[in-house]
Amino acid sequence: MVPAAHADHAAAPTETVTEPILIRRARGADVPAILNLIHIGTKSGKILKRSPTDVRRNLKGFRVVEDAGRIVACGSLEVYSRKLAEVRSLSVHPDCRRLGIASALIAEFLKEARRRRVYEVLAITDREQLFKRQGFADQLHGQSALFSRPGGRR
Repeated sequence: MVPAAHADHAAAPTETVTEPILIRRARGADVPAILNLIHIGTKSGKILKRSPTDVRRNLKGFRVVEDAGRIVACGSLEVYSRKLAEVRSLSVHPDCRRLGIASALIAEFLKEARRRRVYEVLAITDREQLFKRQGFADQLHGQSALFSRPGGRR
């Protein structure tokens, strides 16, 4: 059970999440809670910062996990084309971690990608095992993700 927190922000739970995990599409009213969860992730360097405008613009791809009326996790599936989508902004409140919430969100995103007939879904993460348990792999058919920081440090 998640105690009442600020109505506009992600919950600060002190107990475990009640079962079952409720995943739903994000709504406009969820944006402050989503931004708060993203902020928690960016403080630890785990996810990229997103602006309120960016979240609102991509709201249709966001899912939230609600417990006792409070949002305790979020993430988005951004579909770039029928060939590629990305799991982004996956964040679970620290007090609700290790309860299977992130796994449930990833499974929901993969289900949505299958429904939309997306060929591949990528995730940039330091939680490799979490994603590998859901069928993600380091390489697909001999391909690797490569990155460059033009004009920046390497």
